[in-house]
Amino acid sequence: MTGDFLQWRKFANLDRSRNCPLCGKDIEFRLYPEEMAVRVLSIAIAVGGAYWAHHRGEGYFTILLSVIAALIVLFVFAKFRLRGQQRFKKGRHSS
Repeated sequence: MTGDFLQWRKFANLDRSRNCPLCGKDIEFRLYPEEMAVRVLSIAIAVGGAYWAHHRGEGYFTILLSVIAALIVLFVFAKFRLRGQQRFKKGRHSS
């Protein structure tokens, strides 16, 4: 094996700063506070569901449905909240 099974160029292309395909200027991916809140709350809901399932011996199906429903509500809220927002902003090096 020569180690060519990993395609490192795919990892290199995952840069948050890139050039605009229309104007060629530097742009960056914009991350909104709502997206960060959804990520943190998703982790908290998953950990809370696991804790709830650990301390409650039976009824795992109810717990699973509750966690899935809470995550769906959370992601739908974020999707509708950020529906018309811009995904990219001017980069640090654009003038």
